[in-house]
Amino acid sequence: MTIDSLTQVFSIYETLKDSIKVTRRSINKSGDDILHRNTLFWGEQKDEMLNKISSVEIELDDIMILSLFASFERELRTSVQHIICSNSSQNSPIIIRFIAMTSESVERWTIKEIIDAFDGVVDEKLRSIVKQIYDYRNWVAHGKNPNKPPPIKTDPKTVFFNLRDFSKQASIIL
Repeated sequence: MTIDSLTQVFSIYETLKDSIKVTRRSINKSGDDILHRNTLFWGEQKDEMLNKISSVEIELDDIMILSLFASFERELRTSVQHIICSNSSQNSPIIIRFIAMTSESVERWTIKEIIDAFDGVVDEKLRSIVKQIYDYRNWVAHGKNPNKPPPIKTDPKTVFFNLRDFSKQASIIL
């Protein structure tokens, strides 16, 4: 299991965060209205612009958590399918069909089932954290219902490191 896609998504996040820092600095620097021409900030008051930036940062964090988890999930499912297919040395057509069926069914397994399957390879605490990240990801993806808050509040950096650590531990068998 590789972490290339996770690293790529996290790199995009860091670039966007730096862009927000630069934008915030340009807003705080008076007299640079030319910089904001042809942007959403043109003609707005400084406080309004800074409020927009703060709101965008919150949404960016949640979107990046969605993206990080989606990359992790795809890599995990693909790796499990690879294990199933590559560890079969059977020549029987029936066994080969069962292997193909099992590989295809990986797409229907819940992510929590897959995470739990790594018992004994990935430590319990990390598996639990990854499942909580999944719950947070679902909360964001389904509209952030205020009546059903997620078990944890997290951020992209924490998510990246936890998913990366899970991937590294899981890679022993993947």
